[in-house]
Amino acid sequence: MTAIELKEKLIEKIRNTDNIELLDHLSDVIEFESNIGEVHVMSPGEIEAVNDGLEQIKNGQWISHEEVNREIDEWLKK
Repeated sequence: MTAIELKEKLIEKIRNTDNIELLDHLSDVIEFESNIGEVHVMSPGEIEAVNDGLEQIKNGQWISHEEVNREIDEWLKK
C-alpha cells in the first residue's frame, strides 16, 4: 500500500467515526510526530521541579523501582 492509499484509508476512517477518545489519541500521536526534533523549552516550574528532584537524590531521598513496586503490591493487598 502506498502512502497516498494509506492516507486516504485513514481519512475515510476518521470521517466515519465519532469516537472522541480515538480522535484525541490520533491527534496526540500526529502532534507528537510533528514535533520530533524540536527542542522543548522548560517552563520555570518544570526547571524548579527538576532541580527539586536532583536535590532529593543528593540528599538520599529516593527509593528504587523495586521498592516502589513492593509498596504498591502491599497497598493493593489492603
